[in-house]
Amino acid sequence: MAEKMETDRVKEMVYVIADSIYSPLGFSTKENMSRVSDNISAIKRVDNPDIYSVPFNGAKIVKDAKIVRELSDSFTTLERRILFAVEDAAFSCRVSLDTLVKENTRIVYATTKANISLIKQSISGLPAELFPGESAERINSYLGLKRAPLVISNACISGINALITASRLIERGDCDNVIVIGADEMTKFVVSGFEAFHSISPTICRPYDASRDGLSLGEAVGVVILSRKKEYAKDNDPIVIEGGAVTNDANHLSAPSRTGDGLGMAMLNALEWGSTSASRVDFINAHGTSTSYNDEMESKAIHLASLRDVPVQSLKPYWGHTLGASGIIESIASFWQMRNSLLLGTKGYSELGVPMEIKVTSKDIPIELNRCLKSASGFGGCNAAIVFARESATTDRVKSILPNDWHEVSHFTLKGEGDFDSVIRSIYKELEMKDIKFFKMDNMSKAGVIATASLLKDFITDEGKNPFDYGFFIANSSSSLDTDIRHQNEILTKGDTNVSPAIFVYTLPNILMGESAIRFKFQGENTFFVTTQERKSEMMEELMLLAQDTLLKVAVIGWCDVFEGRYDIDLKLCKRD
Repeated sequence: MAEKMETDRVKEMVYVIADSIYSPLGFSTKENMSRVSDNISAIKRVDNPDIYSVPFNGAKIVKDAKIVRELSDSFTTLERRILFAVEDAAFSCRVSLDTLVKENTRIVYATTKANISLIKQSISGLPAELFPGESAERINSYLGLKRAPLVISNACISGINALITASRLIERGDCDNVIVIGADEMTKFVVSGFEAFHSISPTICRPYDASRDGLSLGEAVGVVILSRKKEYAKDNDPIVIEGGAVTNDANHLSAPSRTGDGLGMAMLNALEWGSTSASRVDFINAHGTSTSYNDEMESKAIHLASLRDVPVQSLKPYWGHTLGASGIIESIASFWQMRNSLLLGTKGYSELGVPMEIKVTSKDIPIELNRCLKSASGFGGCNAAIVFARESATTDRVKSILPNDWHEVSHFTLKGEGDFDSVIRSIYKELEMKDIKFFKMDNMSKAGVIATASLLKDFITDEGKNPFDYGFFIANSSSSLDTDIRHQNEILTKGDTNVSPAIFVYTLPNILMGESAIRFKFQGENTFFVTTQERKSEMMEELMLLAQDTLLKVAVIGWCDVFEGRYDIDLKLCKRD
């Protein structure tokens, strides 16, 4: 047992010192927000068979910035956009990028599919930059950063998850500055999957409206630079990150909870982490995808978190759903509203179409804004919420007990190459599992479920178990490439209008946590990281620290990778008092 640590500490203040949005609306925050404030949407008809064989509405970057086009072809289009946005963001703070690079600065990169467009024609000879960890290393190396990057791939909450992780790194004293990146492209790979779910609107999405009929997809890069050094911010009253939290519905892989309890708890935990309350929140920048069940669930979560009287907005009618970038660019838009004392309306909204009353309006409202709660939800049942505030509105520099260290309860390892199916069936039989859906999963999810079942086999659950005390912190190097190849094979053999939604949902690596969360009722923090194979040992150690910065009491922590017939599972069940 680890000894309880009684040392108190004052959390470091985490300042937003710079930001940039790169999207179809412009190549800087200023350009983007100028168009948004003029009520201009980037969502238009996309008639491009390289993206999808049937025209649809989405927000596609038609022509990149000149500097992006001129960057070396050794970088992918997405990497070039990221590098441009990082440099643009650095121009807006009181310190140069060179200075940040020389200091203790890290990258936290949020993405769902990164450079997935590289397999659009073929699945043979996969380039290194297709692996998100490798791509992050390329960006890190170009910028000259000495610390290893962190890549978060947690479906549509990736951006908010990255901001939460980055702020905790600074609070803990791991680093002085963090460059938080959110980036994804619009590709045939992604569009075909969402079309398979019949979830794309034939017009511009209308969040929370009675006539909403689906989401709009988009592509973008967002960059937020965080620092513990107030003097780096140009604002006299800079925006700070007060706190954030992640939860899981433990309910369904592709449909949100019907009760809203997972997102509601994420909101409550974010407020608690930031030592603030619902009554002090001025507006909610919500996920607002405009799908029937997501918007319904959010309305219930808002009520569960006692936020029913707080104005709610979704900005997806401007940029579409930009996946891993969405949480970042929508957070930047929230900063802009706070700095400009203007609450933006939800474009296209007319009549409330969700079961619980929430305060949505289509009109922009001039009003002083000191605090924002930003939320997101995604496939795999994941939810995230984060609280931003003006420093002048943040009255408490809260002292907190340093969390106890983890101690290992059980350990599961499985490594090999070849007949993975036979190996997993054998363990399944030994565990005497009765799970009719188990063999419909992808291999990585099977590995995660089998490992978690093994870890919990002799674990005595505390009486009155709170499912939000249980979570996952898992990493690998291949992301979900095994299933990505299956999905791409379907596109190549059946056509992009005939792919399986049941396969597409597994092209998100965090789904392995979602599958286990459903079976074992783990509703606490769950984050999936991607790194390089060379950094496995280093990442395993860091996962323990990252999980320590949460409210979890029990966690499955470690490595789970299945790719090209090779499998490497190294997971621990850890507990703390």
